[in-house]
Amino acid sequence: MRILIFAAALVVLGAGIARAQDITDAELTGEMRFHGGQHASAYQWQVLTGDVTCDGDADKVGSYVSLDNPDGPRFFLVVVAREEGQLVSESVVTPFDSADQAGLCGTGNPPPKISLEQFTDEEAREMLGIEGACPLAIIVEDGMCDLHHYFWVPEWEEDRKLIFFRN
Repeated sequence: MRILIFAAALVVLGAGIARAQDITDAELTGEMRFHGGQHASAYQWQVLTGDVTCDGDADKVGSYVSLDNPDGPRFFLVVVAREEGQLVSESVVTPFDSADQAGLCGTGNPPPKISLEQFTDEEAREMLGIEGACPLAIIVEDGMCDLHHYFWVPEWEEDRKLIFFRN
């Protein structure tokens, strides 16, 4: 009887417990340092948790404004997830005050805000023009130009999974 009560309690209370495949804060910190260098921890990070890979596990998205580039401030975005049990991550470095389509219009002060937005599979396919994108997009908003959308496409390329979209 005690075992049944304990098992029932785990089922009820276990929803808030981290799963084995969920990304931890320590793993995010390690990948931010790997991609951003030794000074990554000196910056104020924005961190989001969500299933941006659509595999059922919690992934982490981290971002900050990096002042380490001699060409000026850059917006740094990292997604950390697991694929087939292996830790994977991808980073995007975006310039500010840029006429480039992928650039941000602001100066980095205040830093762009990141958020997650759920789309339908059809909307993601229409935006990107490709099949198989996870419809939970990472949104980067600098308050001055169009929103930047990043979608994870698991079957896209071996070393590149984040696909950029901007109106």
